[in-house]
Amino acid sequence: MRVLYLNPFSQEVSGPDESLRTLLGALVPRGLDAHVVLPAPGPQVPRYEELGAHVHYAPLALLRRDLSVDAALFPARLARAAFAVGAIARRVGADLVHTNMEVLLEGGLAARALGLPHVLHYRGNTLDRPRPIFDALTAIWTRTADQIFCISGATAEVFRRRGYDRGVEVLYNPVDLVRFAPGPAASEVRAALGAAPGQPLVGTVGRLHPRKDLETFVRAAARVASDSPTVRFVVVGAAEAPVETAYRDRLVVLVRELGLEGRLSFVGARRDMPEVMRALDVFVLTSRHEGFGRVVAEAMGAARPVVVTDEGAPPELVGRGRFGLCAPAGDPTAFAAAVTGLLRDPERAAALGAAAAAAAHQFDVALVADRVWNRYRELVDARRAGVKRTAAPTAPAP
Repeated sequence: MRVLYLNPFSQEVSGPDESLRTLLGALVPRGLDAHVVLPAPGPQVPRYEELGAHVHYAPLALLRRDLSVDAALFPARLARAAFAVGAIARRVGADLVHTNMEVLLEGGLAARALGLPHVLHYRGNTLDRPRPIFDALTAIWTRTADQIFCISGATAEVFRRRGYDRGVEVLYNPVDLVRFAPGPAASEVRAALGAAPGQPLVGTVGRLHPRKDLETFVRAAARVASDSPTVRFVVVGAAEAPVETAYRDRLVVLVRELGLEGRLSFVGARRDMPEVMRALDVFVLTSRHEGFGRVVAEAMGAARPVVVTDEGAPPELVGRGRFGLCAPAGDPTAFAAAVTGLLRDPERAAALGAAAAAAAHQFDVALVADRVWNRYRELVDARRAGVKRTAAPTAPAP
């Protein structure tokens, strides 16, 4: 089976890229012939090629939700992108088109023009505003896709509250649980993250973007630090876009204002995420409106006690408190209390980590790959038989 994947970018660290590469790592050995379309070369290209995927380039048209001049030119850019994607699909003999993020519409248009099945992966956050725009977008997404995978029950609600239940299925992002299996922390990794032997280490992982609400993490760290002088804190993640570099600068100033210099480290992006997770004593995610929270699933796989925002998808991943703690969004006092409680009670922290590791089976890449492979086969077989598939069976959230 030959599948054409569309991805809107190739950044150093990207959740959609990480999830797609993890999925391809399980599907390519089954005989999948993967072709990935990107708008330009980037750091993910050799990583896709190492998996055996073929990389192509096309002038993709990222969806915008503003009234800028660039947005006014979007229809022309979309038409050009759809033509380019269609040309690649014909050239490689694609059996199916899989759009890896909802900000690209050209995959659905090209697939419809060629009579191919189209799968859309909805990886957006849970804040579906402005509502009129999302009303229109959800209608377009559902009408141009034979199957929509939503990365959480929370994101699936974006469709379901508008009456689009048919063809929408919850599919959690895959995690290679073998790589993220619990194990001892490497002293050299802990040292690189800013912790000396015997010092508790509390960390968060993600792009330095305002939506991650890292101010809450920094302010919570200051509260924990005032109570526990040996604790160290780390932020693992890169700032690439201008809005992210400006945000990083604001965070650095905040760290200085709160007297956390020497206690909190910004270490940039890292590729050894299993080792990073195992090095942490507590993992924290303060994101707002997160559609999944891949790093939460990875921390759970590594048996780390986690504290997440009680908003978006993360509470769903931690079983609403059964496999991790939740704190109100934007409340550094509540986050600090949760973290301090775990640091003071190692037995409770270990029990919570063990429960998280057991629950992480729902993210196992083998299980996710099985579901995707079976859905691909259904769609392709139906097309070859000349039957239009109008709906996918709605699967319950894992």
